[in-house]
Amino acid sequence: MMRYRIANYGRLFAAAMTLALGACAMDEGDESPLVEFGATATEFTVNATAGHVDIEVLSNQNCLLSFLDDTSWAEISTSVIRGDGKFFIDYDDNPDFPRMTRVLIEAEQSGRRDTVTVKQRGGITPTMVLPSSSLIVRGSAAGEAETDLETNLDFADVEAVMTYTGGEGEDWIGGISYADGKLKVSFQSNPSAEKPRSANVALNYDNGWGEVQTTTLYVIQQTANDELGQEASFEEVRSMALMGAETEIDDFLIISGYVVSAPESGNTGENPKTTYTSIDYSMCNKTVYLESLDGKYGFLLETATEEDNIFDRYDKVQLLLNGTKLTGYENPDRYTISGITTSMIVAREAGTASSVPVKEKYIADLDDTDLYTFVTLKECEFPVRKGSLTPVHEGYTLGDGIAMLSKYPRLMRDIQGSSIYLFTNTTCPYRRTGKRLPYGSGSVSGVVVFEYFQPYVYGDGADVDTHGRIGNYQLRHMAYEDIKFAEEESFSALLTEYRYIKDKEVAADGYVSWYPTFGNNGRFIHSRKGALGDVYIPNTWNYLGPVGTTKGTEPFRNNLGNKNGLGIILEDGTDYLASNSSINSDGKGQDANSNAWVSTYWWDDTANTGWSWRIEFSTKDIVTDHLSMQISVQSGRALLQCSPIYWKAQWSLTGDLSKAEDWTDIGAYQVPDFPMYQTYREWQLPAYKQIDFPLPLEMLGHEKVYVRLTPENNLSNTLDFAGGFVNAGGSRSGSAMDYFAIRYNK
Repeated sequence: MMRYRIANYGRLFAAAMTLALGACAMDEGDESPLVEFGATATEFTVNATAGHVDIEVLSNQNCLLSFLDDTSWAEISTSVIRGDGKFFIDYDDNPDFPRMTRVLIEAEQSGRRDTVTVKQRGGITPTMVLPSSSLIVRGSAAGEAETDLETNLDFADVEAVMTYTGGEGEDWIGGISYADGKLKVSFQSNPSAEKPRSANVALNYDNGWGEVQTTTLYVIQQTANDELGQEASFEEVRSMALMGAETEIDDFLIISGYVVSAPESGNTGENPKTTYTSIDYSMCNKTVYLESLDGKYGFLLETATEEDNIFDRYDKVQLLLNGTKLTGYENPDRYTISGITTSMIVAREAGTASSVPVKEKYIADLDDTDLYTFVTLKECEFPVRKGSLTPVHEGYTLGDGIAMLSKYPRLMRDIQGSSIYLFTNTTCPYRRTGKRLPYGSGSVSGVVVFEYFQPYVYGDGADVDTHGRIGNYQLRHMAYEDIKFAEEESFSALLTEYRYIKDKEVAADGYVSWYPTFGNNGRFIHSRKGALGDVYIPNTWNYLGPVGTTKGTEPFRNNLGNKNGLGIILEDGTDYLASNSSINSDGKGQDANSNAWVSTYWWDDTANTGWSWRIEFSTKDIVTDHLSMQISVQSGRALLQCSPIYWKAQWSLTGDLSKAEDWTDIGAYQVPDFPMYQTYREWQLPAYKQIDFPLPLEMLGHEKVYVRLTPENNLSNTLDFAGGFVNAGGSRSGSAMDYFAIRYNK
C-alpha cells in the first residue's frame, strides 16, 4: 500500500523564492542585463493512463533539468535546454492513488530557478467517508466508542487532530484507531454532572498531490450522569421565544430536523447591506434552514461563523441548543436560532430529496407555518418573458466588483391568480449563465422566507411597516433544478404583449402608436398627443449572460459580448437579437436595442394632472376565470427630479383621458429610481421592477378596453425620498417601461 504522508516542501520553496527574489532585485539595477527565464506554464494535470506532456521554457541561457523528487514512474526527455526550447516528460500508467512530481529548471549561469509540477490522476481516488459525522459517548466512565468509517487509505497515513470545543477539561480523548471498517475513539470520563462536552476530530490525509484533505468527526460526551439533553419539538422551542427580542437557551434541548438549504447555491439566505455601498456577504454563508421531521415548522439557523456551517442539503441532524439565542418575529410569525456551532451537532446523517416531507401548495395557501420550510409551489409561471433570474445592471454588483445590489426579486404567478417574488442573490453562480427561463408553466420549489426589499416598496419613506415590504412570503430556490416547467405547456394565454419596440406610427387620431410584439390586439400610446420626441429608447439589462467585467468576481468576470441574447423567442422561432454586438458589450448585461419605452413628460402643470401610458385591446370572445396584467417599470436617473414615484393603474371602456370619472382603479404602485453611482440610496434600483395586477372580470367581453398607467401626484426624489417634484418635461431622464402584457387562464 502506498503511504501518503504530507511532504515538507517548505525549505525547498523558501530556497527557490530566495533565489528568485535575489534575481529580481539584481534585475532592477540599471546596469544588470535582462535575463529571460521560466516555464510558460508551471503546473500540469495528466490522466492515469500513460502518456507525455510537453513543457516550453523561455531562456536566454542554458538550463539544467532534474526531478526534485524520487520519480521512478516518469522520465525527462533531456537534461539540458540551450536557450528557448521544449522538453517533455513521459509517464507510466498509474493504477494506484494520485501522485505528483516536480521538475527543477535551473539557469546554468545565473542560478535562477523555476519549478514545474506534474500531477497525475490515479486509478484509485483517496476517500474517507463518515456515514454519520457525529458520535455520542457516555460520560460516567472512561471507555471506547466506535463509528463506521469508509476508507481506502492506510490509516497509518492519516493524522488525527483533536480540537476541544465545549465543556470542562481538555485532552479527554485518549486515542484514535481504525480496524475492520470502524473508527474507534477512546475517552476519559466527564467530571461534570451538568455539562456535556464536545470535541472535533480532524482526520487529515494527503490526497497524493501534496494537498491536505480533512474529514471531521464531531464527538459529544454526555454528563457524568450519562445525560445529554432533552428532546424538544419545534413547537415547544417556538413557544419559548419572546417576540422581537432574543432569548438565550440555557437548557440542554435537542431538536431534530432536515436541512433544506444548499450552501453551494449562493442563495441560501440574505446578504444584508451594511451601508449604501457595502454588503455583508458572510450572512448567506452562515444561514441554514432546518425543517421539522414532519415538515410542519422551520427555523432559520445562523451559525456562529461561516466555518460552522458544515451542513449539506437534506442532512438529517440533531442539534443541542444550549447557549444559542432564540428570536421570534411577528407579522409574519417566524423564528431564528443564532450561535450554532459544530460542537452542537449531536447527530448528522446524509439524506436525499426523498427524505424530506413533500409540501405542495398554491401561493394563496401559504401561511406562517411554512416559513423556513421547503415548499413546492404548484402551477406557476414567469410572466415577464425576457431576461435572466437577475436582469440587473451588473455595474452595481459582483459582476463589476461592486457591492451595491445583493439580490433581485423575480415575479412569479400561479394558475389561481396569486403572485410571489422569487429571490436570487447576486452571489448565486447560476443566476445568469446564458440559459433562458422557460416560457411554460410548472412547479417551483424553494424555502419560504420573509425579507424586505426597499427598492420595490419604500412606503412614504417613514412607515417602517411598508418600508421594503413586498408581501408576507417570498421564495428562495436552492438549485436551478428547483424550477420544473413544461416549456410548451402553459395554463395561461396572452391577450396582448409588448416585449420590445416593434412598430411606430402616427395614427389617424394623432397619437404616436406602438403595436404588440405578440399578436395584433390593440396599440400603446403616450397621452401627450403628437409629441414625436416625447418617447425615446432607454437601456435595459435583460441579457441572459454570462456577465462580468475584468473587475468582476468569479464566476462573474471577464464575460463581454453577446452569446445568448435576451431570452426573447419570437413566434416564428427567431431568437431576437441573439447575436447583436451592442448587447453586453461592457460585460454589464446592458442592451441599448430598442426594447423599452421612456418619456420625460409625466406632469401637466397646466391641468395639474399626470400624463400616462395608455394601452388598448379587445377582450371580445374571451372566457376565463382569471385575467391579469404584468408590467416592468423603472424611473430615470436619480436626483434629476423628473420621475414620479407614486403611480396607479386604471381601466376604462371609453379610453377618454380627459374624463377621470371614466377610469376605475386597478391598483397603486411605486416606481424605483435608477441610481446615480456616487449617491446611491436604498430606494434606488439598477433594474426594472416587475409587478402583477389581477384584473376584474368586468373587463371581459368588450370590443375595446383601455388601461392607463399614470402618476398619482408629482412627487419625485432628491437625496431624500420624495423630496422633490416632477419636471414638466424636457429633462434628460424620465420613467420607463420594458414589458407589458394582459393574460388570461385558458
